[in-house]
Amino acid sequence: MRNRGMGRPQVVAVWGSGILVITAAAAACLLRGMFFAREMYGMLAVWFVLCAAIAASSIYINGGYKSGGTAVKIVLGGPLLILVLYAFHLLHSPLSVQGTVNELLRWGLYASFAFFAFLCAGTRRGFRLLAVVWHGLGITISLSALLTVCGGLPLRFAVAYTASPEVSVTGARLGGLLQYPNAFGAVMAVFLLERMFALAPGEAAARHHARGEHRAFRAARQPLRMLPLFPYAAALLLSESRGALLAAACAAAAALLWKRRLAAPLLAAGAAPVAAAALFYRQLARTGLAVEPLPGLLLLAGFWAGALLAGLWLCRRSRLAAGGTRAALLLLAAALWTAAGTAVLSQVRERISGPSATVSARGLMYRDAWKLAGEAPWLGQGGETWHSAYLATQSRPYVGSQVHSGYLDFLLNLGIAGVAVLLLLLLAAVWMTGRDALRLLPPLLVIVLHAAADFDWSYGLSWLLLFLLLAMAHAESRQRVTAVSGTHAVLLRPAFNRRAHIRGFMGVKRAGLRLILICICLTFSWLSFQMRMGEKLYSQAVRTAEPAAQITLLRESLGWNPRDSKAAVVLAGLLPGEQGRDLLRSSLIYAPEDPGLHWALAGSYMGGDDPGKALYWVRRSLQLDGFNAAKQAKAAEGMLELGRRNLVKGDQQRAAASASAGLELLRQYRLLAVQERSKGGQHNDRRFEYIEPADMLNMELEELLAAVYAEQAAASGIRLSRFIPSSAGR
Repeated sequence: MRNRGMGRPQVVAVWGSGILVITAAAAACLLRGMFFAREMYGMLAVWFVLCAAIAASSIYINGGYKSGGTAVKIVLGGPLLILVLYAFHLLHSPLSVQGTVNELLRWGLYASFAFFAFLCAGTRRGFRLLAVVWHGLGITISLSALLTVCGGLPLRFAVAYTASPEVSVTGARLGGLLQYPNAFGAVMAVFLLERMFALAPGEAAARHHARGEHRAFRAARQPLRMLPLFPYAAALLLSESRGALLAAACAAAAALLWKRRLAAPLLAAGAAPVAAAALFYRQLARTGLAVEPLPGLLLLAGFWAGALLAGLWLCRRSRLAAGGTRAALLLLAAALWTAAGTAVLSQVRERISGPSATVSARGLMYRDAWKLAGEAPWLGQGGETWHSAYLATQSRPYVGSQVHSGYLDFLLNLGIAGVAVLLLLLLAAVWMTGRDALRLLPPLLVIVLHAAADFDWSYGLSWLLLFLLLAMAHAESRQRVTAVSGTHAVLLRPAFNRRAHIRGFMGVKRAGLRLILICICLTFSWLSFQMRMGEKLYSQAVRTAEPAAQITLLRESLGWNPRDSKAAVVLAGLLPGEQGRDLLRSSLIYAPEDPGLHWALAGSYMGGDDPGKALYWVRRSLQLDGFNAAKQAKAAEGMLELGRRNLVKGDQQRAAASASAGLELLRQYRLLAVQERSKGGQHNDRRFEYIEPADMLNMELEELLAAVYAEQAAASGIRLSRFIPSSAGR
């Protein structure tokens, strides 16, 4: 049944938007939280075609932002500004063209998702759909992780194992669909706080009154509303994410400072589920998250049922009781919270109180990132800057292709301009939720706070959750306005004003803007399709054993996506010398500081006969990846082989130059290794050290140089003997 006041184009737009919101949410679950861009290309190609179809089928869609105030305009305009900044970089030689295109496509997805989510929020059915998507995401992400541990669900890499007690006290941490415990813990904290604050009686009553729900119906809904609390809390604790727990505590405290009257209801609502989750965590921690499927399922079901029943009883009793009875119940709730905290802290005490290698590693990484940001402070260096440059920037041999701070990542990619847009967007988001839907402020703050110390924003899921929260806050605000005014008209009537519709249809300017939007969507779809085909052909090539077939597939892959440096490196290794070098040099246009391309060029020249060019590319490659012991030794070995070939050819000058260059490379390698060893092995994740074969290489290079000098001396003696008379010695 159609909403009153909405024509057919608007109905198509709203329902099409709902389908796209569901599609994005499903893709986030299936694609590991949308972390790897290469896994998103196929989905993005379809996504942007659907966006173009909706834009073409809807004559004029305002999306509700005109009636949403300045904050809504900033929230919807912020992603578009970020998109423009990445497009600007794409036209001005970024550090990585591939990385910039990846970010361009990502922000095209985020911007369109935000628009469609807000469009759904403009109708009651659309708001219900957003709620279904939200809860479906939470339950899917949490239960898939718990069932992997307790039910034998074959979810690869859902549990991260480690032998380091500084990383995990149990030796195993739950990462779920995201495969990274810290990001998974932050997502679970977001869902947990949303449910806990949704159970606050004052907030819930206002929302249900706006919907016109009866008291009996609200009571029947109570078990459903409390149902997800236990799995969210259990999954959060099993992630062992200290940052997620701290962000959740700070976010809840900030909201309670705003409305202190919510403290008692929250105390009662969360006591039983959190206490049960703490006991569940202790039980699994003893086994290192290794549980047989049937006992594990029984354990999960038992704790879940107990948490739900105890939570319902405590909430109902504390709400109906008064005076001393209510105080006693709240005291019981506080005791349960204390017991839960004690149970968890006693398990992870050493990891919290002791020195943390991960914290110090982040500090080291942040210092290197600040140094890199200083190279382009205003506009940054384009998409995936840290991933492209961290090997050249790092001051210690740590492993970290992610900078572990969303704000620093923005600074590196888009400079101060990008960070300013981001902060403006987040301030508008906090203002919206704090004003219109306080229950959504704590989960939003978790996203904002945790991203400061980790790379949550590299997951597309985090941005989808943020825009879902804001769309729901906008819908609740409009519902409240509609309930107060006593009208039952469509919530976004100003957004679908028929006069504006006619003006939009007749106006050439708006028709032109709509055409531009369709063209942009189709361009993004074509870009995504190109990347998808290139990735698919590359994957086929690396699985093929026949060199001729590999060359054909890799050429086709680069034909679809010439920006892919890894395909260029593999193909160059299969081509004759100069052809391979030409390919590598042309690929440097798209990634001028890619360590793989430079090392491949160095290897190609070391296979030739020119020590000068070989040494240039070797040094350039080692500047971009200095803490690589294998490359350091391989470079010296390559110069040794080059020198031997030149000596066989009789080119003593080039042979001597090659040997001298190899000895100098080994000397610098030795000095760097000694310097690194003097700093201790705490951050030597790449195990950079002076390896024993390097001493043998040093001896062989010295022998080669001695042989060159001996030949030169012998040749000089022969030449001198021509000028000495035969009787001179008599």
